[in-house]
Amino acid sequence: ALLNLATVSFSLSTCTTLDFGHIKKKRVEAIRGQILSKLRLTSPPEPSVMTHVPYQVLALYNSTRELLEEMHGEREEGCTQENTESEYYAKEIHK
Repeated sequence: ALLNLATVSFSLSTCTTLDFGHIKKKRVEAIRGQILSKLRLTSPPEPSVMTHVPYQVLALYNSTRELLEEMHGEREEGCTQENTESEYYAKEIHK
């Protein structure tokens, strides 16, 4: 009797099943549209052969990368466990 009731309730349901592949495809299309809109393009650009990157652009990229690596190294040096207990706690100031 319960099995028949369950069958009837499933047949009366108005819920549709979700197709996650379709949802993912629609989400990717929406994101692609947002990116194109942000770039003020109506369609994706045609793939082209990589042109020669100017020396100034490469030099700027490399110097920025080196600077970031230096800053990262300095940050790691400041976070070592060598700090003593007196450096950990606040210091008192006497006037």
